[in-house]
Order: sequence, then structure tokens, then C-alpha cells
Amino acid sequence: MTIKLSPRAIGLALIFLGCTKSQSKDGSTSGLVSQVHAFFDKTIAGSGKVMNATNYRANQPKSLLWDRATLVHLSEGDAVSVPIAYRNNLFVSFKATPNQLYRLNDIASLVITRDSNNLFHAAVVTFIPDSSSRLNTPSGLYFVEDWDGNTLYSPIHIGPQSNYSSTNTHMVFNTKEADYVQSIQVCNEIDGYNYSPDDPSNGIAWSETSCTTYGFPAQDPAAGIPVSRLTSLPVSRYLPPLEVIVSPPSSPINSIADYYKCFTQIDDAYHQYSVTLAVEQPVTGSRQPWSWTEAGLGASSSGGNPFFVGHTYLIFSENSGGLITARNVGFYPSGFVAPGLPTAQGALGDDENTGYDVSLTVSVTSQQFFQMLNYTMQGNNVGYDYNLNSNNCTTFALDALDAGGVAIPATVGTWPGGGQGLDPGDLGEDIRGMHLSGNMTRSTVDNSHPNAGNCNP
Repeated sequence: MTIKLSPRAIGLALIFLGCTKSQSKDGSTSGLVSQVHAFFDKTIAGSGKVMNATNYRANQPKSLLWDRATLVHLSEGDAVSVPIAYRNNLFVSFKATPNQLYRLNDIASLVITRDSNNLFHAAVVTFIPDSSSRLNTPSGLYFVEDWDGNTLYSPIHIGPQSNYSSTNTHMVFNTKEADYVQSIQVCNEIDGYNYSPDDPSNGIAWSETSCTTYGFPAQDPAAGIPVSRLTSLPVSRYLPPLEVIVSPPSSPINSIADYYKCFTQIDDAYHQYSVTLAVEQPVTGSRQPWSWTEAGLGASSSGGNPFFVGHTYLIFSENSGGLITARNVGFYPSGFVAPGLPTAQGALGDDENTGYDVSLTVSVTSQQFFQMLNYTMQGNNVGYDYNLNSNNCTTFALDALDAGGVAIPATVGTWPGGGQGLDPGDLGEDIRGMHLSGNMTRSTVDNSHPNAGNCNP
């Protein structure tokens, strides 16, 4: 199994942290939590030990949510589970199902037990659900490390074995006992963009990946939690997997011919035409291809989609002696798409209420204008598909401009799930840095762009 460690997708592990003798055995939840808190502050947080430099997660800023601590009664003794909150948005996915992402905050907890000898055993337990995991029947991998990021014993797989095969994991199966992973390859992928403040348009995008294969020892007796008790711990909120998805348009255009019928194709000085390439980036001023959103920004994040992937669309404008006709059009899938299911019937959307971070307006001839319009009209045609990688909203908009003889430089980006293609994050930065021709203007201010112009049916 390969686990990617990056701001976009991060592999996980389970952690146990040493032991000490407690001073009393207060049976109340608040009393035990107070003792556990003091034990952690003195013995673990204050130990001064150096973090494992090769463990990406262990070195990330994090805190413990003590007010959400949960008491669990086990036959071996009581356990306190405390959710871990990582400061940055970190995600995890299996190589076998890369489009299913889980927030590290949702599946990692500090667990501290007290045994019959009155000894505390501390652990951070992290559980990666697999595709078979359900609310009441967890299935996936438990990992074991200490707080400093050092592995204490082999990761444990619990649940159906059909999720894995020897071709994509290093797991060894046993039909009678819990499965053990003997080794695991952890990869750290870093993407960046270098440029000079004096010449931002000539920057260089780069990607760096380094991998380390870890071997795992047998279970450490000091860990404190038997393998059979792992599923008893509330270490995971067992949330459904998160997918970087693109949603259908919130305002679909049912008849593109009716939508465009106010435009007139007249080649004279009285009629002026322009097209605006509008880009709403996932993170303003960044090439990041997606971001986390709690509010569900934009049409592509409707329907409870927790991710914002940005959007690219076109604004067509005709000026006939001061009389303005304008239409906003974007390309969408007719149904939800994700890296694991990237294709759906295409659909055109009315984007007059969609914001943008950067835009490029190009003055064009009547012929160029209608060549672009004609290209976009195919977006609703049966059999014309939206594809997350090869024909998404950004690809469609740039191809429409190209149909009218306007070529815009574009950078190919990547996203979790092995996908790659043109995307709003990269396009926005390409526009910010590109050299403008005499018929082009650039804006980094989101201006009002309502549809305009009335004509008889």
C-alpha cells in the first residue's frame, strides 16, 4: 500500500506513548480526564523528545480537544480517548481508492489507558477506513506509533479482506486472526512554484516526491491496548469518505439557442464584440487545484460538497451603439463527477451570479465572436461529455477561445486520485502572469456581470 503525505492527501498511523503510575483511581470521567491531562503534559508533551523527522504527520502542528474527551470501560482498565485537531487541513486516502478522502482530524485520537497495576499507557490511535467501512461495522487499518512518530507495532487490518490484494498492498492475511502489515511505503509529495518578485511571470512549477519503506516490530507490551480492543475505542468518527467532486450547474441553460438569440452578427464599426475569460480560483492567487470549504462556495460546491474546485466560464458581450447584450456561460457535468468517476454528460450553466478572482477580456471581431459562440453551443448536445481531466470547465472555455483564434497559455495541474488536466487555480495564475496583447485587458477585481439585453421570442 502506498500512502501519500501532502497538504492534499496524508497517510495515517496509530500511536502509543509509554507508561507511568497514576496517583489515584478516581472513577469519575472528569477526575480521570484531569489525571490523564496532567500525565500527558508532564510525561509526554514535556518530555523534550525529538520528533521522528521522517514522519510527516508527527511534525504537523496539532492540539488535543480535552473538552471532547470520552471515557471507555475495558476489561483491562479504563481508557480516555481525546480527539486530535491538526492545524492544517490534512487528508488521507488509500491507493486502491484514491478518490475517497478522510480528514486526519476525523480519524486520529490520543488514547490513554490505566491498567490493573495503576499504570497509565498513552497512545495516539489513527484509523483509516476502507471502502467496506460502515457506521456500525468499521473496516480498515489501525496504525501504532508513539507521539514522536516512531512505529511501535505492525498496523492492523480489521474487516473484510476483499478490499486488498497483493498487487496494491504489503498485507499478509490470516483467516483466523487480525491481519498484520509487515511493511509500508510512505511517500511525501510536495508541490511548489518558484519565481522572482521582479519577474513573477517567468516562475517555475515543481514537484518533489520522496518515499521511505518502514518495517514494523511486533506489538510492544507497553502499548497498553490489546489488538482485540482496538474496535472498542472511539478513535474515528466513521464519517463517509470525502471526494473532490464537481456538481451540476445550479442554473442550467435548457436552450442555448434561446440564450444566445439576442446577439447579432454584423461586421461594422457600430457593433463591438468582446469575450471575458473569468476564473474563480479555489484559493485566490494560488495554483492549488482545490480547497476545503465549510460554506459550499459556488455552483461546483453545491449539494453539500465539502470541497471547492473553482470554476472557469465565459462572458460574451456585444455593444451596439451603447446597447449591451451580455451572456454568461460555463460548462458543467449533468451529474456529479469525481476522480474515480470522471465522466458525465455535459451541461451548460448560466453563470451571471458566479464570482471570479481574475479575468481576461479580449476584444474580437464579429466572426471570431460567433465562432466562439458556436463552439460553446455543443455543451448541451447528447453524447458530448464533461470529463474532469480532459474536458472540464477550464478546458471547454479555453477551447472555445481557441475556436475564435485566441490562444491562452495554460498549465496542466494535478489533483488527488491521479487526475490531471487544466484547472482554475493554474489558469488564474497563468492569466496574472501573461503578457497582454493590445486587444486584451486584465482584472483582479470581481465586478458585476449580469446578463443584459432583451429581444422578442
